[in-house]
Amino acid sequence: MRGLLSISPVLVVLGVMLFSNLSTSMAALLGLLSAVAVSLTFFETSLEVALRSCVAGFVAAFPVSLIVPASLFQLSIMERSGAMNKAVGLMKESLSDRPASRIIALVIGIGTILASVGAVPVTVLTPILVAFGYGSRTSIALSALGYDSLCTYSILGVPLVVFCDMVGLDLIDGAKYFLPYVPVVSCLITFAVLLTAHGKKFALKYLHLFSLTVGLLSYLGAVIAIYIRAPVLTGLIVGTLIVLVLSFSKRSKPVEAGSLKRLNDFLHAFFPWIVLIFFISFFNLFEPIRELVYEKLSFPVYFFGTSLKPVHMRLLWQAYTWIFVSSFISVCFYKFGRKELLITFRKTFKRSWQPFWSASFFFMTAYLMLHSGFVKTTDGFQLLNEEMNMINALTSYSARLFKNVFPLLTPFIGVFGGFITGTQTSATAMFTVYTVQTSRTLNLSPFMMAAAVSFGSGLASAISPSKLQNAAASIDQIGEEKRVIKTMIPLVLTLTIFTSIVSYLFRRTVLP
Repeated sequence: MRGLLSISPVLVVLGVMLFSNLSTSMAALLGLLSAVAVSLTFFETSLEVALRSCVAGFVAAFPVSLIVPASLFQLSIMERSGAMNKAVGLMKESLSDRPASRIIALVIGIGTILASVGAVPVTVLTPILVAFGYGSRTSIALSALGYDSLCTYSILGVPLVVFCDMVGLDLIDGAKYFLPYVPVVSCLITFAVLLTAHGKKFALKYLHLFSLTVGLLSYLGAVIAIYIRAPVLTGLIVGTLIVLVLSFSKRSKPVEAGSLKRLNDFLHAFFPWIVLIFFISFFNLFEPIRELVYEKLSFPVYFFGTSLKPVHMRLLWQAYTWIFVSSFISVCFYKFGRKELLITFRKTFKRSWQPFWSASFFFMTAYLMLHSGFVKTTDGFQLLNEEMNMINALTSYSARLFKNVFPLLTPFIGVFGGFITGTQTSATAMFTVYTVQTSRTLNLSPFMMAAAVSFGSGLASAISPSKLQNAAASIDQIGEEKRVIKTMIPLVLTLTIFTSIVSYLFRRTVLP
């Protein structure tokens, strides 16, 4: 009974998403309210603990919730300045005219780069794909599907950072547990992109060449990022490798070189991302500086005293800080006046307030479930009865129910979480601790299983209602996303099955 009650907040969110017309943010709020009700009543959580958990979850969500207004603010600046139009033109001019090379370089390569530096691929890529001649439904599906293979490293590795914070691993060690999934999932996603763009016959024809190439480049890029101790740059490295390799294919369009005008166009189109990449690289590639801003200046906030793990702010390291900084520098570069700046602020607020609260509510729910049943004692906050904790109750229930098949189910748990929360990071926050504890109960590799859940939640981007709706809105085709979801569900489930096989093969792997 307690096992079912412990997952009831997630079921509430799922029910609202599937059987009502309410927004994702409203579904997240209802899920949070149900978690509060269940924790206060059936799990005997005090009101003080519930409030502390909600505040802790709200602050812990900053790497995700503040990324939304930061990235959309930057995107609005680029749209207002005309930089985005120039960027689209340069992409069209520079990519190969071979259909297979072009679609992979655009959707996976450029899509991954955009996602890694804080842009929103579903809103940027969809109109570009339409401009390349693809239909609206295909463009929507491809924009959400393309960067799934490296979704873990989107927005400069935010999902990876949240994962490591939840399980208590260093970024380098955490990235190693994601490594086995990278080439397999990247290879599968490439096949799915070819299939969605040009059909089964086309996809099978180029499967052996492009799918294996992307899988190899993805693995190589991830290894390089670990080697240089900057796993948050994995998406940027891999996306760049894919674009460079595929752009050198035969029959690529000639590009004029040495032109001052071309250089000016390039700077105008990509200035915010160039500045952002400089700051992020500076704070990650130099070990003493990275150690300073990530470890020594982590700004821990203790919401439950010193008895429980604090929330590390890392204000000088977080991606959202430098997205905002690069955006304000870009405002000066593009010479925005007061009017342009006000219009940009209004547009950013209109776009971002719902995603901001959605991410916040999901994190608050996760932290409430994590700390349910804790009581205040003379030695701090402690869990005196494990049966009163929602995560422990769900763990015990799952261990009895799933047993040996749990490794096969972990990616599906991720898809489930990614579908209802709309983001990989929110799903990671909700299910990581549960997965780790269940894996330990079943004598499985806890971090490898948690990584499988995270990758599964990345695959869910292709069927996420919120992502697909944003893609449809970018080409004024609201409503088309519902048809896309129906066609993409079988494909996503097939990809998840292969990911489950990897999870099962590495179910007992513990890395040094």
